[in-house]
Amino acid sequence: MNESNFEPNKDDLYHLKSYTWVVKDFQDIYRLMGKSQFILSERFYSPSTPVKRDNNIWRFLFVPRGKSEVSKEHFSLYLVPLKNFYEEQNGICYRQAIYQIKVFVNTNKHTTLIDYKDKIYNNITQLNSKYNRCGEYDYCDLKNVFPDDDSKTEKTDLIFKIHFYYDRKYTIEICPSNNDKEDNFSNLSFECYFNNENFSDITFKFNCGSEVKASRLVLAMKSSYFKALFDGNWKESKSSVISIKDVKYECFKRMVYFLYSGKLDSGLCFEELRDLFVEADVRDIMDLKKAISMRIVKHVNENYWDEILLMGWQTENAEMKKAGLKYFSEHWMEMNNSDKMNNLISNSNFDWLEELYKAKLFGV
Repeated sequence: MNESNFEPNKDDLYHLKSYTWVVKDFQDIYRLMGKSQFILSERFYSPSTPVKRDNNIWRFLFVPRGKSEVSKEHFSLYLVPLKNFYEEQNGICYRQAIYQIKVFVNTNKHTTLIDYKDKIYNNITQLNSKYNRCGEYDYCDLKNVFPDDDSKTEKTDLIFKIHFYYDRKYTIEICPSNNDKEDNFSNLSFECYFNNENFSDITFKFNCGSEVKASRLVLAMKSSYFKALFDGNWKESKSSVISIKDVKYECFKRMVYFLYSGKLDSGLCFEELRDLFVEADVRDIMDLKKAISMRIVKHVNENYWDEILLMGWQTENAEMKKAGLKYFSEHWMEMNNSDKMNNLISNSNFDWLEELYKAKLFGV
């Protein structure tokens, strides 16, 4: 996902459609759900732009207690894209979304707007990826919902209202990528130019103060994600500086280095490989995903087998899935009723559970 530095002119905005999602009895959800557990809305739709195609399909992903220790005092809210028939048939991997979200708290006493951002988002999102979503991990402080302990027992509904827009200046058409052309550049190495100011026309800045310098041309040649980012009426296509949020500096640097060199740093721990895989998946960098998955499977052990298996399922990665299932089939008696086993089951769908059952009975 990429969020553009978007400052729309209201005269250029055209309202397409709105959707409202009500999460009832949030006071019970808050009390019963743990960190990182989430709720998905039903599917909803928005008109495609700028060319008339099938309606875009979306879902809200709502994490009542945040997705990490950092955001546990906030709830997380994301907009998740799902491929429609036109996108599936034409190999389109990205979608633009221009939208605004307003969040209300409804109690027996009053209905109050609690989202004061008044912000219109402009995002390019990757389709059909577990880690693809638009939104914020610390979307709203839970104190805005429950000002005090007494309010945590009061009946409380949350109302999420999203407005989709077309913008005459910033709406772009994302077309199918030309894989043949991209393959011609896949083996070129630009390692000697990496992070070289003399051969860079863009700087990625991070909250820690660090920077990564790069060439638009190199990034666009190596990644369809960056090509879509730079090729359009986006501020990024003109700006020489882009601020990066929700991605660690070292992780982003390793990803850009791979695009330049085709090399993956050695000695990376599982957590570093996992985070890098997420970024590669979001930006659809297939060669990097393959390189990382070959490293990750070497970390299959009692500490990480469940997470690796879940990543394999969620990203449809055959290597990680096979390694995780193999470890499970060889050690299932030891992990029966363990926390890892129970967590894996609670996050699995029917097909995944069936694979677990087969691995237990017949091995891998």
